[in-house]
Amino acid sequence: MNVFPRKAAFRFARIGFLAFASVAMAASGMALGPAQAALLARVPAAREMAVCGDMLFVGTKGSSVYALPVSGGRARRVASGFSAPSGVACSGGRLFVASRNSVTAFDVGPGGALSGRRDIRRGLANSGVHSLRYIGVGPDSRLYVSLGSPCNICLPRGLQGTIVSVKQDGSDLRRVAWGVRNSVGFDWHGRAMFFTDNGADRMGDNIPPDELNELRPGGFYGFPYLGGRIRLKGFEDARPPAQQIPPVFDFQAHVATLGIHFFRSLGGDALVAEHGSWNRSVPVGRQVVRVRFQGGRAVSAATFVKGVGRPVDVKEAPDGSVLVSDDAGGAIYVFRQ
Repeated sequence: MNVFPRKAAFRFARIGFLAFASVAMAASGMALGPAQAALLARVPAAREMAVCGDMLFVGTKGSSVYALPVSGGRARRVASGFSAPSGVACSGGRLFVASRNSVTAFDVGPGGALSGRRDIRRGLANSGVHSLRYIGVGPDSRLYVSLGSPCNICLPRGLQGTIVSVKQDGSDLRRVAWGVRNSVGFDWHGRAMFFTDNGADRMGDNIPPDELNELRPGGFYGFPYLGGRIRLKGFEDARPPAQQIPPVFDFQAHVATLGIHFFRSLGGDALVAEHGSWNRSVPVGRQVVRVRFQGGRAVSAATFVKGVGRPVDVKEAPDGSVLVSDDAGGAIYVFRQ
């Protein structure tokens, strides 16, 4: 699969911090051999990315949002003064930033310059240790924002442990999913939304699974009563408040599935960033996996790329190349076969 034009490789060669690494890739269930990983830019604590025309915006765990040309170049700070502006999304010449406390809108000008800063939604639910937001624009043009649960296993309150949607002016808030532990990635396959969810810790190496879920508006996804189809510690005998919508695909426990994106250049399959385990006896994750879809259903997952630190998000560049953010190494990588 050639998803990265030859002339673009020469543009990257002019970047002072270009680096290459050998990584293992898989496609169509078969190993393709070594691939080249180019370091596109350094971005401190890089999280969600948004491709906006020829510009790439990057949210972070710090206080700033960065921008750089998708074709490569030095990343520059374009907005600051946030509390963990990890979520970024574009729509209609506007950039939306989801931080711990608010959703903020900007107008995007030439070269990625931002202006007209305004908070369109304030007072987001306190998500404690799971307060790094993810934001996306749906086929209905509404903004979707994840609001994590504030704990490992506990009963969320209010809008904790949900995914919500609002109009692009911040009005008309709707809860579209609840019983969600900590979703840090979602995307649309046609008009169907799929979202990842991190499974609970401290129940052993192999349970509960991380999840891929399909959105049914208003649906209950089990937390804290169930992780996948497994009863969670402390809630074994408790009756869930609603019928659980089970996952459509189970990932290995503790891989920490985060960003997901459906790729035109992969025939509509999805790539999922596995951030990696932190308390498993044998570490797992720290890779990007390809989830194969058949007839709109997820049927299998296989390693797509390794050796990229702790990947957070995946996006498709206009030329079909694969962009991956790494918050541990503070990097954005681009991949071609």
